[in-house]
Amino acid sequence: MTHEHRAQDLQTAQKSVAEQGQGTQETTMTDLPTITSTTLADVLSFSPDALLVVDMDGNITAANGEAAILFGYQQDELPGQVLECLLPERFRQSHLTHRLAYAAAPRRRPMRTGLHLFGRRKDGSEFPLDISLRPIRLDQTNIVIAAIRDMTIQYELEQQRLQHAERLRIQSDLINLSHDAILIRDPINRILSWNHGAQELYGWTAQEALGRVTHTLLQTRFPVSLVEIDTQLEREGCWEGELTHTHRNGHVVIVESRQVVIRNAEGTTTAVLEINRDITRRRQLEQAQSSAHETTLAQRAFLQHLLDALPSSIYVVHGKDARLLLANQTATTIWGAQWPLEQPMQLFLATNHIEILDAQGGHLPPETWATTRALLQDETVYQHQEIIQQPCGKRLPILVNAVPLSSSHWHSMEPSEHHTLDQCEQECLALVIHQDVSVLKQAEYLKDEFIGIAAHELRTPLAILKTAVSSLIRQAARGHGTPLEDWQLEMLEDVEQATNRLTDLTKDLLDVTRLQSGRNVLQRAPTNIVALTRRVVERFAQTITQHHIELQTAQEALEVTIDAKRIEQVLTNLLSNAIKYSPQRGSVIVRFAARPAENMLEIQVQDTGIGIPQQQQASIFGRFIRADNAKAAGISGTGLGLYLSRTLVEQHGGRLWFTSEEGKGSTFFLTLPIGDVSQGENVSAT
Repeated sequence: MTHEHRAQDLQTAQKSVAEQGQGTQETTMTDLPTITSTTLADVLSFSPDALLVVDMDGNITAANGEAAILFGYQQDELPGQVLECLLPERFRQSHLTHRLAYAAAPRRRPMRTGLHLFGRRKDGSEFPLDISLRPIRLDQTNIVIAAIRDMTIQYELEQQRLQHAERLRIQSDLINLSHDAILIRDPINRILSWNHGAQELYGWTAQEALGRVTHTLLQTRFPVSLVEIDTQLEREGCWEGELTHTHRNGHVVIVESRQVVIRNAEGTTTAVLEINRDITRRRQLEQAQSSAHETTLAQRAFLQHLLDALPSSIYVVHGKDARLLLANQTATTIWGAQWPLEQPMQLFLATNHIEILDAQGGHLPPETWATTRALLQDETVYQHQEIIQQPCGKRLPILVNAVPLSSSHWHSMEPSEHHTLDQCEQECLALVIHQDVSVLKQAEYLKDEFIGIAAHELRTPLAILKTAVSSLIRQAARGHGTPLEDWQLEMLEDVEQATNRLTDLTKDLLDVTRLQSGRNVLQRAPTNIVALTRRVVERFAQTITQHHIELQTAQEALEVTIDAKRIEQVLTNLLSNAIKYSPQRGSVIVRFAARPAENMLEIQVQDTGIGIPQQQQASIFGRFIRADNAKAAGISGTGLGLYLSRTLVEQHGGRLWFTSEEGKGSTFFLTLPIGDVSQGENVSAT
């Protein structure tokens, strides 16, 4: 063959191989192009692609250098190998089936047919590839030339493209799932993208919104001029602020808008991403809260004005350490110093050298202050007498009313810089009112002076009258002297009873004046309080016939240091009231109870009498105070017994209080300090 003919055959063969990329075409055995061995060798040498020559039995008969390099073999190692050795093992069986089918009907198959093909190198590594097949005849033998290209880079790029497409799909789904309105507009504000959230927020579908100018469609109202917003977007690449839009149905939509500029590689603005969050409801609530807050502040200011106008000191404390929450101006006058908000009460008193004393001017432990009792014991304290010793040394007598407030009062108050919401929900609260009774005390002093003088002046004639009447009654009973008529004896007995009542009244009046002036001195001594109480109960039991009186205690002896005469006076007053205000056949029960935590002994006197009206319970311990229902029942009394009893108990360091329900009875509680109350539970016993 001449060189000219060889070159022509080479061009024909290369054209035949190149035509493999033109399409797939069925070819019969007689239609196959023919090529010589020399031409085939030249094709293998000059082709830039990896070429394999395979016979119809699947054996590699020739391979060029590019094929050997691609599969990691020496060029002379490939001829004689089965084609499947260049495939991953998982594909070999299926490829064998395809190869046999192909051998029965050979045809051209170009590259890029969409098949995902992989080759296997000698070292076992795999790589993606693309193959084109061209059946030809070589010296009366059918062969197939396979052109192979490494598609690793294209495969990686395709995978990246698929991953990017998947990310875009997910992002698109997320954007449509978002409740926020997300839209993209071009540099002249025409809408390019409109998600489902935008449709829900504004009422316009994507088909209706695309291509429209956003500011026109939504009737946007800007917080600043549009020029300023566009300038900031261009300069900083983003803008945030509130916009007011109009829904399709006409109602106003307030949004929190975030806008970001999208630029191309040259830095030119191509679009603006806008994310709008609906805050209409939030703004409405904020406006309502702001209005309510302003109303609350106005009400508080008015309340503070009213409180400041009151002559009594009013303050509110919270927490176990009684921190100040609010106070009126009179409170500063009463204390003689300004009490800072949130300062604990004891710290305020110590800092300003203020003392709280009892009614007689003695030391008053903090746990017995009316304020502390209301906070720590949840006790309502009415008309409690205390003395405030101001920083200047002046002593101011006051009446204290302290009321614990329920959690509902506390929850209704808004958190502030001084107290958090958790504190509002957990801490106790108390309202305390101080009334300056200096003027009343002065008037009482003058009245007590007069009462004392009058009582002293009455004692002598009453003693003479009592002696004379008693003597006449005794002499008449013995038959001495002129006999007396029955009506005369009855009159003398009435005079004797009236004299006894007047004598008791003068004694009470003298006790009142001594207590008020601080001249009552207790004669304390160790005393068996159980025996003392039993003696008083038995004395009453001997004189009453229409009532049942009972002492319930499991102890025979319990020693306390008291003024036995004064405590007996207190018990006598309480039992006398219980009997006097109980109906016939009513029962009176006296009980003992230990209070180890407070180192106190408690005595209870319970009756089933007429009780004390609710509206008078706060003042019943006052002097000359008697309940209306007692007056209506015609029950006599001076109204001094409870006053004297509480004052005497408080002098002992104890307390006297009661619970009562009108028409059902009352229970009075008396506590006295004791050295050791570790006696255990008391069991009721007669």
